[in-house]
Order: sequence, then C-alpha cells, then structure tokens
Amino acid sequence: MELRAVPTLLFRTALVVSVAAAGAQAFTGDVPTDFTDPDVVVVMDPMDVGMPVQAMGATSGWEIQNAAFELDSFTDELHVGLDFVGIAGDADGDGNEGGSSAWLLGNGGWDFANLAATESICIAFDFDGNFQWDIIAGVSAMTNGAGYTVATAAASPLLPFAFGAAQPSLTGPFMLGPDFELTISNLSSLVNYTPTNAEVCFFYAVFAGSYADDGVGEDYMAGELCVYDRDRDSAIEGVASSFSLGANYPNPFNPTTSISFEMAETANAELAVFNMAGQKVATLVNGLVGAGSHEVSFDASNLSSGVYFYTLNSGNMVETRKMILTK
Repeated sequence: MELRAVPTLLFRTALVVSVAAAGAQAFTGDVPTDFTDPDVVVVMDPMDVGMPVQAMGATSGWEIQNAAFELDSFTDELHVGLDFVGIAGDADGDGNEGGSSAWLLGNGGWDFANLAATESICIAFDFDGNFQWDIIAGVSAMTNGAGYTVATAAASPLLPFAFGAAQPSLTGPFMLGPDFELTISNLSSLVNYTPTNAEVCFFYAVFAGSYADDGVGEDYMAGELCVYDRDRDSAIEGVASSFSLGANYPNPFNPTTSISFEMAETANAELAVFNMAGQKVATLVNGLVGAGSHEVSFDASNLSSGVYFYTLNSGNMVETRKMILTK
C-alpha cells in the first residue's frame, strides 16, 4: 500500500490537547502505559491490514490500533505513540519479531529483526498546510535497520522511502517495543508555536509495513490534528475522572448491536461482554481510549440466544448493562 506525498486521504478530527510542563516523556515501549496523562489525545485507526490465506488467522505485526499525541510546551516537544495490536514489526504475527514462520518463508517472504531490509515504521508531518510533508520521523525502508531518525521529507510518493536529510536537532528519543514511541524535539522551529493559548494544526500520516513480507499488508492512517496549548490546571479543572456507558441499540438484537460509551478523559479501558455464567465471551475494547464519545459494534453470530451483560472497566470504575440476544 503506498502513501502519496500529497495527503489526499485526510480527515479532520476536532481534538483538543492541553499542554503540561511536566518534563521529558519517559518511554517504555508500551503506549497504554506511557500515554495516560489527561493532555494525551488518541486517534483510533479505522482500518485493518490483511494477511495471506496461508497465515490462518494470524494478526499482522503492522496492525496499528491507534495513535497517541502529546504536546509538551515546557520541553518544546511533540510525543507520538503508535499502539500496535501485537508486537510492532513482527510481520507474520507469530509473537517472535524477526523469526520468520514457515508459511512466510515458503512464499518468499521475510520477517526481519530490528526493522531491517525494507521494514519501516514512520510518521510524516505537514505543519504549514501546503499539502507537502515537511518532516518524517521513524525508521526508513532504505536504512536496512540502521536506526531511527527525524529527517526532511523527500519527494518520494512512498512514505517509507521519503526520508531526506537527517535533522539531528529535531531527533528526540524513541522506543521500539510492543509499540513504537518517538519524540519530535524543537517543535517551535517547525511551526508558529507560542507556549500560551496557541493553536497548532498539522496533517500527519503513519505507515508501518514492508515490501519483503509476502503481502502481509501494510497499515496506515492519516488525518489533521489541532492542538491547543493551555495550562494543565485550567484545562482539567472541573473534568470528572469518570465515564458513562450507554444502552445498546437495538435491544433485543439479532445478531448485531451498537454499544456507546463516553470517556471524560484519556485512559485505559476495557469493554467486554459476559454471559449469564459470568464467562467473558467477547472483548470489544482493550487499551488506551481517548476522551469523548465512542461507539462499537458487537456481532453475536456465534452465540446462542439469551441474556448477556456488557461491562466497561477503567481503573477502579466499573459499569455494567444488560442486553438480550434473540435468534
């Protein structure tokens, strides 16, 4: 899957980020652990990547669940976390990054260690809104595992090959673990940015994948993000640390229904479905969820008629509702 230099697949998201003067971000390689402050905004990836039929239901290591963004005016940094479903870079989804499965090798594909060969995870930014990428950060498909960099974006229409001249002054820390986390330093040198009550908007596009993995499928997501630089105390004053779980619709249902819920702030949450015996029969959401309203679909095609319960759990808060499946 290729990404063009002109971001034609962009959508605008109305997102507000407050900025904290909390010092440098510490990365562990796990986005749900590291991006939990109230000023973090999370954008969910609506697309799944495909796997060859030989993979028999495996989930690609390029599959991104969401992207988390945090702006820190005190350090003049933009932190980005890409939350992967499995292990970032584990192309064949066998839980062993760099260990190629037999089906992959049999079809001429490779799962390289340490993002080698053409494996790449990167994100491009357009800060001036001229529909040309300004910088690109991550691991290039041209470096053969040589490491992470922030660079001027070149004119290549393929995002993982669009790394131009390296920009050491913009290159902050990064971490590759289960997830991929990075920092863009000296943000004010890239965009008209002042620390007090300023709006910063930018286009972004994320790419994760390889051209040597037997068509495992690359993942990408893109959008426009607007952030507001505000004082954390005033930004979170009066915001309740809670959530609300809505009634599913339709109810009774057969076999699909929609479940809505609302998060007062960004936090880790799980939305799961249980049967009358208390057994978990489905997990609909599990990970970092952004503040705001959300809706997920539940398909009970493989379940029998009866009463089920769906539970939203975040921290020490739990809320449960009942739904009825009729077939």
